[in-house]
Amino acid sequence: MRKRLAVLALCAALCVAALNAQPVKARGFANAPIMMEVYSDYQCPYCKELYEKTLTPLMAEYVDKGKVYLIHRELPNPSLHPHAVEAACYASAANHVGKYEQAAEILFRDQEQWANSGKVDETVCRILTPEEAKKVRALAKDPSILAEVQHDVDAARAAHIESTPTVFLTFRLKQYPIPGAVSYSVLRRFIDQLLSSN
Repeated sequence: MRKRLAVLALCAALCVAALNAQPVKARGFANAPIMMEVYSDYQCPYCKELYEKTLTPLMAEYVDKGKVYLIHRELPNPSLHPHAVEAACYASAANHVGKYEQAAEILFRDQEQWANSGKVDETVCRILTPEEAKKVRALAKDPSILAEVQHDVDAARAAHIESTPTVFLTFRLKQYPIPGAVSYSVLRRFIDQLLSSN
């Protein structure tokens, strides 16, 4: 009986923790041998380069095949990029309707247009249904979404991340920071080395 009560208490505690946790903007399988966290700013041209030239093929070859668990983290720099916080809020809001990847893709793809025009809302909402767009617009202005973005910013500060993009690979509890827009070929070689040491 005591054992059953202990299990029930543990389950309840885990449920409460899950409810209080920040929504994860992730792709892949959480039990993959490598965890990869990417800190980026949607208005940063180097982040765009990393996303389009490195992360896109990495998702197809490693993330979707269960070798890497990819977590996206927001690190907007409003002093350099005036629309970066708004873009991060819209991407985080899109995550709540299951459209984070689509929002990230269009924000990076059309970066030059919305960075010049300031039309973040219009850019993100193009990939949403009218019902989703209504929810995302409301959420993007909600303080809880800004708190999610700030949570990522605080994590970046705690990790002493100074620039975007920055990638952290975690393998066997050891972290490997990779600053800058690392090429896919270099990242692939490093990941393969880690996996072959398994």
